[in-house]
Amino acid sequence: MKGAVLTAAAVLAGCAAPTRSFDQARALPIPPLDEGELDGTTRRFELTAQSGEYEIQPGTMTPTWGFNGAWLGPTLYMRRGERIEMRVHNGVDEPTVVHWHGLHLPAAADGGPALTFDPGETWEPAWDVDQPAATCWYHPHPHEVSALHAYRGLAGGIVIADDESDALGLPQEYGVDDIPVIITDAKFTADGHLDETIDPTYGLLGDTPLVNGITQPRFEATTRRLRLRLVNGATMRFHNLSLGVPFHVIATDQSLLSAPVEVDEILLSPGERAEIIVDLAPGAQLMLRSTGIPRRGGLPKEAAQGFGFEDTFDLLEIAAPADGADPAPLPEGLSAAVDTLDGPVAERELRLNGFQINEQSMDMHRVDIVVDHAGRELWHVTNENDDWPHNFHIHNARFQVAEVKDGAIAFADGWHDTISIPPLATVSLLVEFGYYPDPTLAYMFHCHMLFHEDQGMMGQFVVVEPGQEPRLGGH
Repeated sequence: MKGAVLTAAAVLAGCAAPTRSFDQARALPIPPLDEGELDGTTRRFELTAQSGEYEIQPGTMTPTWGFNGAWLGPTLYMRRGERIEMRVHNGVDEPTVVHWHGLHLPAAADGGPALTFDPGETWEPAWDVDQPAATCWYHPHPHEVSALHAYRGLAGGIVIADDESDALGLPQEYGVDDIPVIITDAKFTADGHLDETIDPTYGLLGDTPLVNGITQPRFEATTRRLRLRLVNGATMRFHNLSLGVPFHVIATDQSLLSAPVEVDEILLSPGERAEIIVDLAPGAQLMLRSTGIPRRGGLPKEAAQGFGFEDTFDLLEIAAPADGADPAPLPEGLSAAVDTLDGPVAERELRLNGFQINEQSMDMHRVDIVVDHAGRELWHVTNENDDWPHNFHIHNARFQVAEVKDGAIAFADGWHDTISIPPLATVSLLVEFGYYPDPTLAYMFHCHMLFHEDQGMMGQFVVVEPGQEPRLGGH
């Protein structure tokens, strides 16, 4: 299934009834675009994790964490073919580390839990950008507290650009027609602080949705066509997103699709991204909504209610300009990078149940999988729970959905790095790794419902040369 694909009778954006307004709407914050310092083909960035205060809710200052500011972080811009040199300073009072979610890079730069560094220290990873244009993001990955650090605000977007995507004529003026939409959520105490109470089943599932860090945001568009870079940065919450009008999906986690796909909704689990194109009629008023998960995501009613699958939220108002030229037709083809499902060189089975994978909890001293080749693998990932949702993320990799048994994936097209695994379903993934052999450091695979990850639903794989043995920590 590709979401609910629209028929010719579908309403046009210009025919949509005006949405109701938020009672305390504020201008959508646009995270600063950080293009780093470019020296030839080397791009250098500096990030500082720090504490501060931010007006998440109108009129209330909330203690928060952020990168290069009080709350969340800048959008990092990088291009295929560049060398990235990053300096990350830990200015908060707990050990942390930053994972570059969706990037293909050596394990020493990936930001897994073994690379956590202490307050006052600076971490300096470096890598080459060798992947197609995509929307990725960055967030903390310290062992057992990833959810808490992300919930406090340590997250930001990444835009990877390349010549192929630049030439398509898609919206690409950041903050004008190319808009980051980072969706998170929070709970608040009576005095306006973030409520960090961790529920033993639902973790830090929030009851207040945020877009780019605030409640009730409104975007006043100045163009008739928008590219929205959707990032589900929530620690636990799934979002089924709609605008009440048709829109086109042009990209999933890892790259542009081969062609635009017209839908009326798209489901994103925690960590997933999608790029969509929205064409606005003059004067149109739209609302990006989280409409509840279709068919409760296969969960029984009580479980669906607990995990928020029946919750509905208004997320972001979008106001169209009063006039302007009609947008040109979208390109019929977007990318040649979505190739066929070539045969795998190895197959693996992974069973998700409770907080474990293959009946094991995360152990930073254990290697679960050894990858000693550059070829693809076929991973069969099963959710053995009938009353818990899960999803699945693989570091330093991209994958295509080869098959879904005993369930359905709402949007299986394209290349992903994070995907839903419905209850009692098996999702087969054709996985392609970035091949950076290093026997001393591991990459992660895990449920990206971050409470599940923190409780042990994570494993490690090491990429080595053929015949080489892993030796974590150099031993």
